[in-house]
Amino acid sequence: MRIPFCPLPLNRAKVIARKFYGLAGPLVKTSRGLDSALEKAEIGMGAREYMSIVLFTALFMFATVFLIAFLLTVSFANISISIIISLAIATILFFVTIQYLKMYPKLLIKRRIADIERNLLHALRHLYVQVQAGVSIFQSITSVSTGSYGAVSEEFRFVVKKVNAGMPVENALEELVAKNPSVYFRRVIWQISNGIKAGADIGTVMKSIIDNISAEQRIEIRKYGSKLNPLTLVYMMIAVIMPVMGITFMIVISSFSGLSISESMFWMILVFLAIFQFMFIGIIKSKRPNLI
Repeated sequence: MRIPFCPLPLNRAKVIARKFYGLAGPLVKTSRGLDSALEKAEIGMGAREYMSIVLFTALFMFATVFLIAFLLTVSFANISISIIISLAIATILFFVTIQYLKMYPKLLIKRRIADIERNLLHALRHLYVQVQAGVSIFQSITSVSTGSYGAVSEEFRFVVKKVNAGMPVENALEELVAKNPSVYFRRVIWQISNGIKAGADIGTVMKSIIDNISAEQRIEIRKYGSKLNPLTLVYMMIAVIMPVMGITFMIVISSFSGLSISESMFWMILVFLAIFQFMFIGIIKSKRPNLI
């Protein structure tokens, strides 16, 4: 894997970043839960090592941005002002890089949760069909692990690997629960593991799990639909009605008062609408459940 903005491959960056271990200590103390986030994001390093790479990357960004900003500003400003401007821009980007990379493991976790929950129900139905056909639970899990169910297949490959190494299926499932970030997935695996331990009919357990998840997904989709109604009204007001009425009002006022309407005003309105629609799309995506 690569860390964003890091100029070197991860193995080389780790070697250079060892020089920043001392400085990384205070940053680790201000980043609670970073070790757990790194583990769940499957970033194979500890918090101190990761933060040292973050510092190295942020310093590289600082030096690069300072040099570029200095070369751009020195042509129209004297050297002292150019240095001040470049330092200000580079310092801001230095802290922005640190904050973004501190949040990066959580971003990876969110993406992984979305992938798992999007494919979970389909994988469970596959598992249910296999179990109902008389296939053992381990062979069913193996079948899902070779399927195209995204992160769910990857998680089940972990179980297959552990079982092939001699671990009982239920213990491998419990170990899978400990490292997985998705609440839905953990709950499902716990139910399957408990069903295996209790000697229950796995087919019945799977049917109950699938029915519950299907009902919860339908509820989430209905909630999402209900959230879209007021957002659609806001979009119509700001992106359609207000610009049309505003431009009409400007034209009417200018005809009575003699004020001229410059072309730049229309460009400003267009830029505002473009920014608003971009932000609106982001809001819609953030509200959308992982199941869609």
